[in-house]
Amino acid sequence: MSTEPPTVEVEQLHPCDLQLYDLGTEPWAPVSMLPAADGSAGSRSLGFLGLFLDAHRIGGLAVALPPAASGLMRVLYALAARITGLHEAKNQGEWSDRRYELLEEDGQFDADAVNEYFSRFAKRFRLFDTERPWMQDPRLTEECPTGSGVNKLVMARPAGNNQVFFGHFTDDEQVSLTPADAVLHLLAQLYYGPSGQCTPRTVAGQRFGNAYAGPLRKVLSYHPLGRSLFETLLLGLPYPNRWPRDRNREPDRCPWERDELPDPLAVPTAPTGPLGALTEQYRHAVLLTRGPGGGSVVDAHITWALRVNRPPHEDPYLLWDEGRDLLKRPREADADRALWRDLDALVTETRTDSGHRPSALSDLNCELPPEVEDALRVQSLGFDQDGQTRDRTYFTGSTPPLFALLRDSDNPADRALKLGLREGRDAAEKAASRLEYALQTAWRAYTTPFENDRPGGTAKERRKRGGPWPARALAAYWPAAEQRFWESLHARDFAGSSRAFGQLALREYDTVTLQIAATPRGAKAREKARGLVSVLLSVPDRP
Repeated sequence: MSTEPPTVEVEQLHPCDLQLYDLGTEPWAPVSMLPAADGSAGSRSLGFLGLFLDAHRIGGLAVALPPAASGLMRVLYALAARITGLHEAKNQGEWSDRRYELLEEDGQFDADAVNEYFSRFAKRFRLFDTERPWMQDPRLTEECPTGSGVNKLVMARPAGNNQVFFGHFTDDEQVSLTPADAVLHLLAQLYYGPSGQCTPRTVAGQRFGNAYAGPLRKVLSYHPLGRSLFETLLLGLPYPNRWPRDRNREPDRCPWERDELPDPLAVPTAPTGPLGALTEQYRHAVLLTRGPGGGSVVDAHITWALRVNRPPHEDPYLLWDEGRDLLKRPREADADRALWRDLDALVTETRTDSGHRPSALSDLNCELPPEVEDALRVQSLGFDQDGQTRDRTYFTGSTPPLFALLRDSDNPADRALKLGLREGRDAAEKAASRLEYALQTAWRAYTTPFENDRPGGTAKERRKRGGPWPARALAAYWPAAEQRFWESLHARDFAGSSRAFGQLALREYDTVTLQIAATPRGAKAREKARGLVSVLLSVPDRP
């Protein structure tokens, strides 16, 4: 792998072009660089052109906003597919062989192909272009009577009557954004935007003021990680023939590649390939308003993009579960749930229900260069939010190298490790559940002794009457359980998981209830509920 300095060159541009903010050359996407020959590393910002020309020198994205990173990854996958030609293939064998050759031989994107693509669509990557601003709809200045405010664009800022999330902002005092920040928030809106009321938009005499939720709202996204951004993008490319092709339908394209803007009142069609599936599933129409000189974004129009929702399709980076109604739904993002608790579902290729792991991970079940296999990890990007307007928090996580688990192997040792991994996770969940229930029981017995005469009620009702102990104990239990889980995975041995996680749960139980142990009522309540956890220490190991 080359360690020479980056080779991106920015041409001398006319001042008017600078005001248009060309995303191909302007430094807007933060990345982490791999160590250079002198051992130095660091972070910097690049445009699309630099991202692809230097992808083999970049360790990964350094975007601090996970929903924006999730949207940007999908855009980069689509661009990588176009540049390498991996958006088309006759069959999976041919596609896998071509990807293997790129990973093994070249180690970087072809510079001529990168330059040719961004030269061809040079005018479509301008953030403030008056005719085709990137991923925006220029018609909104005419179709929306007022702007939505730049606070509405930033999900961490309150807008309208919403509560403060991370900072204190008001509609009376809109704080502008730099164009680089605005691009990331634009992506977050297009993929994770809220449903419900929005800025009214009038099209062909029809006025509406509500929108569907973004395609990734409240879900958790999983992405393969390589040693460099080049490897990460190739490893994350979905197999193109997963989408049905119809010769009578529109060819598979990205939004900026289309000559015409979409008709907001038309019935949308299903994607016919990875390009449209990754970049054209948005439900919101957005238009940024630049400030004087093009150095800031001072307002934004955010409204509906279509009146009929897009046909459902399976995003290749989501984990799918079967509900009680037998329908498949993507696993929702939960900030209280760490990545390792989903690991068994990520590595399991075949399940008894219709749920399945992200298809992008299944597409790795082919031959890869050994050095790429050994370093392969998985990253999660999630935004804990409801389906409408409430945003809680966003988070990210990554696993250690685990390609041996992702591959559908016939090796008995690999199969045994996958089984052990699931049993270890089940044991951790069971210990947590016992810990929570035991502390709820002890709290009620200590604070309201006559509560024992009342029925148990639902889990939600028990939590409501369960006092503060469970949250305090679980906050200490889960990090310890995660460390124990990774230690078992590293040792490839999950024997004794029930006892190990039971000991962790019992330790937290004793710690939290120690404060009441000196009183007669407290000691009685503590010892009576302790058995709910201590019984885990006697659970026998599987044969």
